[in-house]
Amino acid sequence: MNRRWRAILMLIAVMTLWGSTFVMTKDVIVAVPPLTLAFLRVAIGFVVLLPLAYRRLLNQPPPRPPLPWRDLFTMGFIGVAFYYGVFNLGLAHTSASQGALVQSSIPAMTALVAMLWLREPATRIRTAGIVLSVIGVLVIFSGSPIDRSAASPVLGNALVFVSVIAWGVYTSYAKRCAHIDALILTAGVIGAGALFLLPCALLELRGQSLPMLNATQWIEVFILGAGASGLAYMLYNLALQDIDASQAGVFANLIPVVGVFSGIVLLGDPLSLRAIIGGLIVMAGVWVTGSERGTRGAAPAAAG
Repeated sequence: MNRRWRAILMLIAVMTLWGSTFVMTKDVIVAVPPLTLAFLRVAIGFVVLLPLAYRRLLNQPPPRPPLPWRDLFTMGFIGVAFYYGVFNLGLAHTSASQGALVQSSIPAMTALVAMLWLREPATRIRTAGIVLSVIGVLVIFSGSPIDRSAASPVLGNALVFVSVIAWGVYTSYAKRCAHIDALILTAGVIGAGALFLLPCALLELRGQSLPMLNATQWIEVFILGAGASGLAYMLYNLALQDIDASQAGVFANLIPVVGVFSGIVLLGDPLSLRAIIGGLIVMAGVWVTGSERGTRGAAPAAAG
């Protein structure tokens, strides 16, 4: 197998893993409070990434550039603590499938944040893609069915959308740290996020007994941490050695597909026709946005 096909298989595995996080989070969150689950996930991910990042740091030739600790902690708060906390809170109120559809707007919302904050060009194609994605999200909101897995779908979807905006802000902020090795940067950001989430988890559990998880839920927590927040980032970085980042970004479209499909099959999530149409509109907007910037450079790693 040549290196390019190996990279493609890695990306498919990574996006499938990230897409499955909606179902696993939804299953575990009935036993573990949202912020506590966020802490467990990123803490496990940090333990996995730390030795790899430390080894990479030692192998860098001197002089080694100093780490921008202020930026790392800012990114850790926005892109890890706030992102995962709000995301988990959202999934506590909506279904895995609806959350996956809302999160599919990440590329377009990231482009919007870059336009507003980084003053990137507001071309007609990019603007049209962003508008399409926003319309699609609104359609999803209007077609959110209430059932046992989505007690307050509008609130839950709104919180998931807030996490989408947070990821866009994080991605734009991360551009100032592009000179740092991706593995080292990821480990530092996840570690900082874990520090922010620790007091939140302690407050959330205050006065409560420790969560009781069954064997399946413990496995899901480990996969969310070691897999989705640890190993997946390493595989993503390895794949980028043999495939262009702009091409790798296309594979992110697998995330909502896996999320919706697994939610329907494994959890029995209902999806209204309007929610499906809204998801298709969002994906069309993402495709339009990506087609305009596909030749310009790197696409951000997807959130998972």
